[in-house]
Amino acid sequence: MNVMSQGNRGRNTMTPHRHCIVCWTPIPLDRDPAICRADECAKINVKREASRKRFTVMLYLFPAIALVLAFLSAV
Repeated sequence: MNVMSQGNRGRNTMTPHRHCIVCWTPIPLDRDPAICRADECAKINVKREASRKRFTVMLYLFPAIALVLAFLSAV
């Protein structure tokens, strides 16, 4: 654990950091994407991002198709 400084009451404070979104290992604040250097975490993050993008496309595509079908059935 890195100790940055002692507070007014003698409390230890940790250096500012964030955590890897896969394995929760502490990483620096400026790391983007928020993953550690492990290859496994990078692979898992790529899969999650692809899945998230597919879900976003489906989220907008399916209601659009439903609206087009509803419009065509009304005509």
